Amino acid sequence: MTLDIESSTVVGVAHPLDPLSREEISRAVGILKAGPAAAESFRFISVELREPSKADLRNGVQVVREADAVLVDRAVARSYEAVVNLETGTVDAWKQLAENVQPPFMLDEFAECEEACRKDPNVIAALAKRGLTDLDLVCFEPWSVGYFGEDNEGRRLMRALVFVRDEADDSPYAHPIENFIVFYDLNAGEVVKLEDDQKIPVPPPGATTCPSTSARPART
Repeated sequence: MTLDIESSTVVGVAHPLDPLSREEISRAVGILKAGPAAAESFRFISVELREPSKADLRNGVQVVREADAVLVDRAVARSYEAVVNLETGTVDAWKQLAENVQPPFMLDEFAECEEACRKDPNVIAALAKRGLTDLDLVCFEPWSVGYFGEDNEGRRLMRALVFVRDEADDSPYAHPIENFIVFYDLNAGEVVKLEDDQKIPVPPPGATTCPSTSARPART
């Protein structure tokens, strides 16, 4: 697969259903950035081949290489779908999705959420009240939030569960910080909610999460 930059035409495609090459993906992104996605607030969620119809493939029609793209504009907290014609270099479709529709989360968004939770002063203060002051031992585990009510529509939220290690090489999952959940808005770039309910002691070193069979009452 090669890309003729001068003529802006993709050449050398072995089969119409070949996945987009690196060059094609870069071209699709460049076309969108030169058009409706020019603002720095846009992030690209996915860029993939827009497959031609089965009828065109069956009938030997010369198909056009196109890309489907999904984007998020953080500035306005809205998501978009686009169709890019890789041969003509044009955006053939641009659709704003409904306010409560969110594309999949990206790997770097998980890292962003974790770092933001770790630096948030309210989170730090709440952990300190629980006796947890060494943030190097605290583990924030971001999860996609799902849908929890109309107040969350249009907000790209992640929910971080929180764990703590006893030492640097310890497994944090043995020591969950119960009733402590951090909500982070990826579009706003800030922690927007902290659920800090009834304090439950963190399981101590060597503790088991389930009682042993010997501790259970005998059946009669």
